[in-house]
Amino acid sequence: MRKLMSLSLMCGVLLVAATSRSDVAPAPISADATPIDEPITGAPITPAPGAPTSVPQKDPFAPYDPGPPSASWRYADLSAAERALADRGRNTDGWTEVNDAFATASGEQASRAAAAAAASQLGVAALAETGVVP
Repeated sequence: MRKLMSLSLMCGVLLVAATSRSDVAPAPISADATPIDEPITGAPITPAPGAPTSVPQKDPFAPYDPGPPSASWRYADLSAAERALADRGRNTDGWTEVNDAFATASGEQASRAAAAAAASQLGVAALAETGVVP
């Protein structure tokens, strides 16, 4: 009886704690509220909602500007050692065999994944145990 009473008391406390609200939550800021100033500099901490910013936002899909052409290195400006380092991996001989092997392996893995997905949808743990060959 005592365990049941302590268990019900504990559940009651958890229920009250889960449904209670805090009275220390900040009040929502209205859109027409003036921004709060930083105490030392006097500048606003955050701009008012909807206020224009001084820095335009960068389009995330636009490439970065490298600057003037003199800031970029050209291949002709590199030394022989730097060109050898830049040319490393440029030889594409033998890539077709690797790419073909990767395509074959990807196709095989895709068929295994399709069979596993079908087995999962059917609720069958393992097709080999049921006598079905994928």
